[in-house]
Amino acid sequence: MRFDTAAACGLLSTCLLVAGCVKIPDKLESPVIKIEPVIQDNKEEYRLRFSAGIQNDNSSTALLDVKGAVSFVDPEGGNRILSIPFEIPAILPFETGVIESARVYPENEIMPLVNLLGSDREKLMKNKGLERSFFDDKIVKMKISDYRTEGILTLLGNKLNEKH
Repeated sequence: MRFDTAAACGLLSTCLLVAGCVKIPDKLESPVIKIEPVIQDNKEEYRLRFSAGIQNDNSSTALLDVKGAVSFVDPEGGNRILSIPFEIPAILPFETGVIESARVYPENEIMPLVNLLGSDREKLMKNKGLERSFFDDKIVKMKISDYRTEGILTLLGNKLNEKH
């Protein structure tokens, strides 16, 4: 009988340990970038639009106040070319949080990224833009710098209590 109690305690401890581990997203889902020339304040500049998702693979834990950055990196030298910060208020279990960013850059800041993506200024102007998807993870990196976690049952219970 003593062996069964010890085995049950060991199994319970293992279950609690596994349940307490939270998996933090470490890759982007379906990243897409679009760069197009624009005239702003009588200057030629470039609008960058970026969209991607990050998946919460946890079954019972919501990720809240997720902050991080997507960086474009030269795979040969390892130098960061451009970084796009993001914030996502909440990603529920098994859902995908969406990162969307749109910003205008001057030529000197955007051209290193255009070159990294296999294009140049002439092609960009001729085609009136550049669009790429499904990046190589050697070029695009995502890092989460801050987040909170909350059990989905607690989170839903709090939402129900707010309504009453």
